[in-house]
Amino acid sequence: MNPQTPSRAPRMSVEDRRESILDAVVPLLLSQGADVTTKDIADAACIAEGTIFRAFADKEELIQQAVARFMDPEPTFRALEQIDPSLALKSKVRAVVDIFRERSAGIVGIISALGHRKPAHDHGNDPRGEARAAAIFATLFAPDSDSLRVDQSLAVFFIRLLAFGSSMPMFTADRDVETDELVDFILRGIVKEGR
Repeated sequence: MNPQTPSRAPRMSVEDRRESILDAVVPLLLSQGADVTTKDIADAACIAEGTIFRAFADKEELIQQAVARFMDPEPTFRALEQIDPSLALKSKVRAVVDIFRERSAGIVGIISALGHRKPAHDHGNDPRGEARAAAIFATLFAPDSDSLRVDQSLAVFFIRLLAFGSSMPMFTADRDVETDELVDFILRGIVKEGR
């Protein structure tokens, strides 16, 4: 083979090819928004532009599938389930904050990138998801029940709220909040001990 000739993309099933293209499109959506071209997507996925249309009906379907995949809470659940319940409370809170901040920043980024377009899939109000999250946190924080000043579900609500808020550009434009600062605030609040 001539060393100047670009190699062809490896042979994949349609499903694997779709997944490969979806992997490539999310970073492009975050950086360029929905105006990203199919040529840019093909270049990022190392495929011919026509390959996109053998895997997806059109660019709109590709974008909707990428957003739905990105918004899927399953990877977040799996990451939370990987946190060892026997860790110190501070370490667990830090791990949860990191996971929530990363997810929140990604969601804010993808929604901002899409502009006025609403994602077709809404994973946010799934009662099964809420029940699963509650079970994960019940297991994770069970060893710390005597250490918490508030009910565990309220503690998790505050952690999620603060992690989400600290991922919003409108709230952090003047001051970037470090994860350690946020964890310290969650664990100690704003009042000095003994006050």
